Amino acid sequence: MTTLDEQFTVAVKVVQNLPKTGPFKPSIELRLRFYSYFKQATEGPCRLTQPPFWDLIGKTKWKVWSDLGELSQKEAKQLYVAELKKALDSIPPPEEHYHFFQPFFEVCRC
Repeated sequence: MTTLDEQFTVAVKVVQNLPKTGPFKPSIELRLRFYSYFKQATEGPCRLTQPPFWDLIGKTKWKVWSDLGELSQKEAKQLYVAELKKALDSIPPPEEHYHFFQPFFEVCRC
C-alpha cells in the first residue's frame, strides 16, 4: 500500500507533465484548485500579503491559496489526489493516452 506522500508526489508529476493536447485539458478553475492544494500541501497556509490590484494573475493565485485558510498539509495532499481522481473519472481512457496517467493509476490503485 502506498502512502499519501507517494500518491501526492505522483499526482503532482502527472499534472505537471500533462501534454498540451490530449484527453485531459483541465479548466482554469481546476488548475487553480491544483495550484492552491499544491501550495498548501508544500508550504502550509498562505502567509503572503495580497498582491496589488494590477497583478490579476498573482491576486487570483493568492486568493485561491489564501481561501484554504488553516487547512492542514495532509488534507491538502488528500484533496489534490482526490481532485485528480475525480477529473480522470470524467474522461474516457483511450489506450494511446494511458501512459500519461499510468503512474497515478498504479500508485493510487484507481
